[in-house]
Amino acid sequence: MGGRTISAYIRSLVLVALSALLTVSVAAQSHSQADNLLTVGDTVVKRIMPKPISDSSYVATDYTEIHFRLNNAKLDISYMDNGLSMLHLDRVIDSIGKENIVAIEIISQSSPEGTLERNQWLTKNRSEVMLYYMYRVFPDLKDKISLNTITESWENLAQYVAQDPNLEEETINKILSIIESEELSINAKKSKLKNSLGKNPKTGDVYAYISKYYFPVIRNSGIYVLHSLEPVNLLDMDVEIPLVEETSPTIDDTIRTQPESQPIIEPVTFRKRPLLAVKTNIPYYGFAMKDLGWAPIYNIEAELYPTEHGRWTLLAEYEFPWHTVLSKHQYFQILNLQIEGRRYFKRESNHTGHYLSAYIGSNLFDICFDEKAGHGYQGEGFGGGLGYGYVMPLGKNPNTRWKLEFLVKGGVYMTFYDPYDAGSPFAGKYYYSWFDEPRLFIRRNMIFRWLGPTGVGISLSYDLIRKKVSNK
Repeated sequence: MGGRTISAYIRSLVLVALSALLTVSVAAQSHSQADNLLTVGDTVVKRIMPKPISDSSYVATDYTEIHFRLNNAKLDISYMDNGLSMLHLDRVIDSIGKENIVAIEIISQSSPEGTLERNQWLTKNRSEVMLYYMYRVFPDLKDKISLNTITESWENLAQYVAQDPNLEEETINKILSIIESEELSINAKKSKLKNSLGKNPKTGDVYAYISKYYFPVIRNSGIYVLHSLEPVNLLDMDVEIPLVEETSPTIDDTIRTQPESQPIIEPVTFRKRPLLAVKTNIPYYGFAMKDLGWAPIYNIEAELYPTEHGRWTLLAEYEFPWHTVLSKHQYFQILNLQIEGRRYFKRESNHTGHYLSAYIGSNLFDICFDEKAGHGYQGEGFGGGLGYGYVMPLGKNPNTRWKLEFLVKGGVYMTFYDPYDAGSPFAGKYYYSWFDEPRLFIRRNMIFRWLGPTGVGISLSYDLIRKKVSNK
């Protein structure tokens, strides 16, 4: 079975499925995009369409919208009027004739709610879903399809609000002043829209009203079908077609049949996503003792990012201060290992922002600061608990490797230990403090328990290992 036969078969299956699904709804509904009108409650308003980016010498014959559910990039023919839109698009392309179509432009956008990072991801994936659909159903037009994205379409929202007869003029002006403000950040605009619009006599809660009627319409991929001012008629048999030698490698004649400004698919690009970050707790390097002098708590952490846009990460921390002044009985020796799981509050945040964590760990230690008697403690311990932190990127570059982290931990800790003394005079050896028979001595016969803060810090983080991944 040839390529054209397969594609025609796939297209037929798609159309049959759509027709079967929409038999009842087609009879009961009219295609609202045909007259560019949109029903908002009991009111009809003009549908706002993005402008095509292609050359002005083309004619935009038709505009069709495919809508997406909230926080979703899957193509759902049962959602809103998507099924009708697909049938409409197929009929338009058939009526124009594929040979007369110069370009098909897909313009994807998202509603201005949620995080900007998430909306960028949604817009990109909605474009790719529509591109895949068009490739499968209209493979002959593959080279004429181009993609454009708007991400958060504040302009469309402003145009809808400005023409809505249900909103009071004061409310419209307030919404437009927020949208058009150059002083407010994107997050500040979203917050003011959500919390400062109040209620309107005809609509009730204004933000709930625009969220219900306008946000779903803006979450779409719009499809423009464009043709030239003088369509090509391939059925005109009187046109003399020049012959080309079979051995000629040139394709100039094919290229000349396309306009110079024909949109093209952008090439696949790549980016690097972090896999492993290393970090260290800066305040720990500020420890100092009278006789030891500067005694930093050397520490290193490694955080593993299993997925690029997930919330969960795994972290291991190792602390290893090992400071000794034998002549003054000064020992600050700790080996501490912790394993920690983290969950970041926001997805699509590149593992920045607020997070919660849970950890377990164990250590061994030898600590003595008694210069005269050489009285110290030696033992092992273990514990676990919860933590909270905030991670922020350093610099304005969104792909920066450097981050700064603020953290605090609390939990339970238990240690089994023994006190020891140097003896007098000191002979270079230490003795456990035990005054009964040596055969009855049991190591680590003392216990210390703690419930409360177990860690605090400001960590400097660096993405050590990154993986090259495609943007497609």
